[in-house]
Amino acid sequence: MFINRFDNDLLKEFSTLSIISGILFIIAGAVAIIYPVVGSISIVFVIATLFIVAGIVKAYLTFKAHNHSAGAFFKSLILLLTGVLLFVYPVAGTVTLAILLAVYFFIDGFSTLYMALEFKPLKGWWLQLLNGILSLILGIIMIVGWPFTSLITVGIIVGISFIFDGVFMTYTGFLAKKL
Repeated sequence: MFINRFDNDLLKEFSTLSIISGILFIIAGAVAIIYPVVGSISIVFVIATLFIVAGIVKAYLTFKAHNHSAGAFFKSLILLLTGVLLFVYPVAGTVTLAILLAVYFFIDGFSTLYMALEFKPLKGWWLQLLNGILSLILGIIMIVGWPFTSLITVGIIVGISFIFDGVFMTYTGFLAKKL
């Protein structure tokens, strides 16, 4: 069972971080729902930034390792180019992100349902179950409207997911504090 795998002191130690993270997720989710296009484009920009940083780090490490192979630098170039293209064409990036998010929500949904069964002896395990079911529903919504509604649905759906994740993190943080 889940409860036997974790030390109660460890759960208490991380409870404050769980509460703070949960509240931040709820705020970010609400903003993404209120301004869905801004939320969608912001998510694409965050991903673009990650690609660019990864490309720069890869190029630096390749150069420092004195590995002057074209393949190693080509990977850096692809990472950088992908990041730049996402910045230049954020709407196309959002459409692409929508299908990737659908896949993510399906994987997240099934893994969260499994975790809910692991949490079952604990108070509030049903929130995790609800979170998993919601993730599966969000994945279906992403596929049904794709690609026409991607610019709006990405922001709204990521916002909804953030809110539910935030509620669960906050709730579990408070439960851990009581242990």
